[in-house]
Amino acid sequence: MSASLPPTVSTDPLPTWQVTGVVWSQAVVGTTVYATGSFTKARPPGMWQGGPTEISVSHLIAYDIRTGNRISSFNHSLNAQGLVVTASPDGSRIYVGGDFTAVDGLVRQHIAAFDTATGGLVSSFAPVVNGQVKAITATSTTVYVGGSFQSAGGGARKNLASFTASGQLTKWAPSASDGYAYALVLTPDRTKVVVGGQFATLNAAPVYGMGAVDAITGANRPWAANAVIKDSGHGAINSLTSDGTYVYGSGYAFGTGGTFEGAFSLNPSDGSIRWLEDCHGDTYDVEPVGQVAYTVSHSHDCTMVGGFPDTNPRTRWQHAGAWTRYPSGVNNGPDSFGWNYKNQPAPKMLHWYPNLGIGTATGQYQAAWNVAGGAGYVVLGGEFPTVNGKAQQGLTRYATKDTAPNKVGPTYADTVPVRSAAPATSAVAVAPGTVRVSFGAAWDLDNQRLTYQVYRDRGAAGQALIKSFTLDSNFWTLPNQFVTDSGVPAGAHTYQVRISDPFGNQLLSPVSNSVTPASTTISAYAGRVRLDGASHYWRLGESGTTVYDSIATADGTAQSGVGRRAAGAIVGDSDAASTFSGTTAGYVGTGSSAAQGPDTFTVEAWFKTTTTRGGKLVGFGSAKTGSSGSYDRQVYLSNTGRLNFGVYSGAAKVISTPTAYNDGRWHLVTATLGARGQELYVDGGLIARNVTITAGQRYSGYWRIGGDNLTGTWPNLPSSAYVSGTIDEVATYPTQLSATAITAHRSNSGR
Repeated sequence: MSASLPPTVSTDPLPTWQVTGVVWSQAVVGTTVYATGSFTKARPPGMWQGGPTEISVSHLIAYDIRTGNRISSFNHSLNAQGLVVTASPDGSRIYVGGDFTAVDGLVRQHIAAFDTATGGLVSSFAPVVNGQVKAITATSTTVYVGGSFQSAGGGARKNLASFTASGQLTKWAPSASDGYAYALVLTPDRTKVVVGGQFATLNAAPVYGMGAVDAITGANRPWAANAVIKDSGHGAINSLTSDGTYVYGSGYAFGTGGTFEGAFSLNPSDGSIRWLEDCHGDTYDVEPVGQVAYTVSHSHDCTMVGGFPDTNPRTRWQHAGAWTRYPSGVNNGPDSFGWNYKNQPAPKMLHWYPNLGIGTATGQYQAAWNVAGGAGYVVLGGEFPTVNGKAQQGLTRYATKDTAPNKVGPTYADTVPVRSAAPATSAVAVAPGTVRVSFGAAWDLDNQRLTYQVYRDRGAAGQALIKSFTLDSNFWTLPNQFVTDSGVPAGAHTYQVRISDPFGNQLLSPVSNSVTPASTTISAYAGRVRLDGASHYWRLGESGTTVYDSIATADGTAQSGVGRRAAGAIVGDSDAASTFSGTTAGYVGTGSSAAQGPDTFTVEAWFKTTTTRGGKLVGFGSAKTGSSGSYDRQVYLSNTGRLNFGVYSGAAKVISTPTAYNDGRWHLVTATLGARGQELYVDGGLIARNVTITAGQRYSGYWRIGGDNLTGTWPNLPSSAYVSGTIDEVATYPTQLSATAITAHRSNSGR
């Protein structure tokens, strides 16, 4: 991960008291976390439900954010669930709202206040609200509430009301008459209250789930975001918060009226969008901590912001995530629901993927419902029964990496697509003394960059570290890896990969199959090909239909017209060559997936032939098998045996040799394209050049050996597109080889 991105907390879950049920809301005051929800039992970390250390609680609990231990002096009883807990600006009070009508046996109609210094219930604050309180925000003098109610403090109120700090109803009376109020937050200057919920109108004006009202008069104030972010009816803006500079929030959609499911950040002056993330899957809460915005959700498709894709069928949800607190790019669009946030500013998804189990307490099968932070920690609350696969119910804590245990290491599990087992480590002898080792990438919940160490005969007396490298990965991007081991000693060998994170946690790959390569002798020619930086090297000396790429993994398939184990071109090298029939079955298509046709490259091949029908020796085509629709970057023989190197650059551009090479002898043909132009070498010498041609046709395709389509306006077209002869040692390079290197290849052949 880039060093410029802000660090997240660790994904190591710290020991925390647990609850049986669901935690709906948490607030942090200093080092104390206050949590409320629907739960009646609590127990220490590591203890099982119903065990001897379980205690009775009543929908409200406090614990130390540093230790996770319950604070027993804060011991209160709500007679029904709490839905929201909020601190006053100075932290001297917490306010709790919900469905309850009594606290510790005393009447408290859906809202109560507690003194954080003493832990006691505030006797002077006892307003009456006639229905559910779901949202609270406060100044030092005024408490604003939202929810589902028709009256408060003896006055008519439509889901919104405010009280003085002593519990008296104020004149503030905005109306959200057509839907619940889910969330409230004051702007940093305390002049506006931002309201979120299911309502479509606020004070009878259309706002689609979110608007701002004057903190004193309750009149609507301009709020630009509700022209873009629309969640009402079967959707809602369900959380709002502030970091003292900006406003943050989240939404959900489940039918008509909802068109947003992610998180957002807004400018408090006018509600204009600072950023939003169009991630599918309802987002329940957002908490800015430092330069990171943490979210809880059931996200399942974040492709519009460069994140993980959906699965089909849908099998994976991410229940917590992290984003830069600042914009860092834009959204794409339209998304798979038809919502279009294209070019809206977006944050960057950070590599933080806690593993939370799905709970059953609410019947909604979710995990975390809220997130809060403070004192170097992030806390999650919800109904999850497990964290990182281990029992931990309802509450969990995470610390910054400088204080966390950092024991969560690389894994193969829980990936998209889901792996049923660790990917195999495979070893294949691709040439004399050369083994290609293939293995799958791993990933880590909170470290994007992992270190891979590939060992030959790990744990044995002759153990050797073949290669060490780093690789960035995540649960949806797990590229297969390969390492080529050259100069392998005689005998049988196995391979194993050690994968580690920055904290030394390690994962060992499965041990590979045993492989015994041929003689370790590598000819000077083969060594020079590697030294000069070949991208692909098909030696064509195998038996069977597989043509191995001894440099990379673009293996080829020999069709039925390709013969194997013919005498090779390189003197003193036991590696063989392949014969080609000159028919449409006489070719090799290479590569497992299409690649962009290069504009700077060198391709070389050894060949011998006596054909008078010509044919393509090597070229680039849009099809791996059959006849390509697009084809260029090709070397072909005319009927007379002259060599031609053709590139399509608006038209067919071909350079040719003046003499023939169908004399039955081995020849090395080398073609290059790039800044020096189009060049054709034979047997190490430059024969033809066109300095004006520096690029080919734009398309994706495969390197083909022995033949492919060769029709159209290409000069010197042969009778056959497929060559009859013997081909050996085909290689491509990502550069234009120098004339010196090309001459050296000829010399190193022994010819």
